Amino acid sequence: MSHPPLETSIAPQESVDSDGALARRIGLVALVIGVASAVIMERQFGPQGAISSMVGTSVGLLNLWVLARVITRLLDPRVAAGKGLAMALLLAKTAALFLGVGLLISRSWVHGGSFMAGITAVVVAIAGGGLWDSVSPKPTIGSDSPDSDEGKR
Repeated sequence: MSHPPLETSIAPQESVDSDGALARRIGLVALVIGVASAVIMERQFGPQGAISSMVGTSVGLLNLWVLARVITRLLDPRVAAGKGLAMALLLAKTAALFLGVGLLISRSWVHGGSFMAGITAVVVAIAGGGLWDSVSPKPTIGSDSPDSDEGKR
């Protein structure tokens, strides 16, 4: 009895396509909110506020991208190899995030409040990008849909 081969990619192609569209939406929404945040922070705290906000948005997006890739590898049952490495990367990413953000703020390389406003732009973008599907129009499904009343009489 032969078993189907395990995939070594992170996710099947159709999942990657839909996840890619979601990632693009989140990135677009984060960019718009991040720029708005940078403008507001520039008016409140000057150029350092704007730069700090954009750095926060960039750090948030990079963190989200790495987290999504690592967690997908950890949770996808079709990916057999690399789970230990993925867990090590997750721990290293978390440590690097805490160390990097701690250094940026403690050394006053960025304005703390503006930096957090930039990260918050990504958090809002995650919610906005995820909700986008729930409010966008869905394509019409043919008559063989389980919701269709055709042929049930």
